[in-house]
Amino acid sequence: MQGSSYKIVSMISNSFEDSVNVPLPSSYLAPDHGSSSCNGLVCLSLNKYRLPNMYIWNPATRQGKALPLPKILQSAFLVCTGFFFDSVSDDYKILRLLFSRGSRPRVELYSTKSDSWSEIQLEEADISSVGYDRNKAVTSGPFIKGVLYMTGNKGLISFRLNRRVLKRVPWPSNYRTNDKLYLKKYEPKVFDYEGCAALVLQGNNEELLSLWTLDDDDEDGGQGIWTKKLNLEGDIGMNWTSKYFGVGQLVAWEDYKRIILYDCNKKEAKEHRLQLPSNWYIDSFFRHTESLVSLEGFRKL
Repeated sequence: MQGSSYKIVSMISNSFEDSVNVPLPSSYLAPDHGSSSCNGLVCLSLNKYRLPNMYIWNPATRQGKALPLPKILQSAFLVCTGFFFDSVSDDYKILRLLFSRGSRPRVELYSTKSDSWSEIQLEEADISSVGYDRNKAVTSGPFIKGVLYMTGNKGLISFRLNRRVLKRVPWPSNYRTNDKLYLKKYEPKVFDYEGCAALVLQGNNEELLSLWTLDDDDEDGGQGIWTKKLNLEGDIGMNWTSKYFGVGQLVAWEDYKRIILYDCNKKEAKEHRLQLPSNWYIDSFFRHTESLVSLEGFRKL
């Protein structure tokens, strides 16, 4: 990212020259945004002057579309989006969770088939507050087995679509939940690890980082069980903000420039030097597979 310009750079080619420009409107100046990828399509959720603007775009074909404005336009201090493919209805969908101080969370769903938004009435909302002192008001979370996940200040937040239930899952018991300075410096990020919601966390009295997964988070209303999968060994030396790219590879970044790759099988960490011009910096990561998928209404952007 540079100012109001965004590019997608592949970590495989590691070449800025092969990057793809993200076609944001010229009126956007470093907007709050979230990004996620599904089957080669990228969902961009932008927030400018509190108006939500969303796009679905295929970087491989350079085609995409602007989505209609969501139905819920109330002020929210945090918005989380999840982009996924519904194989039952053969439809790409977007979930949008809105959290406002002093009011009940609200949820809405976008369907590419109908090209419209519809509000979902919550059956249950076992949550009173959410969020950190975030720099952004818009974020994205993984959609795993019918559940959208995000991180809150008191635990993991999950929304199960078919039951319309929003709930909080407490952190593992030995996590540094009472260290406010630590939480302000380091905000855990939930990600998809082999089909489970996962976090990289630091224990109360140790410097060691560990990979945790939320198992048995089923439809029966259980809270799920946190399982420590492994400790991250090696000279990492950073605050860990992570994604999982598959085949045992975790990626983390710090200070908008430095990237660390961690091999879970070899238990080795190494720095990945992404060749960026000095006036560009890393804004976010997502796992992406190229495809030629096109949706109705797509055009060159």
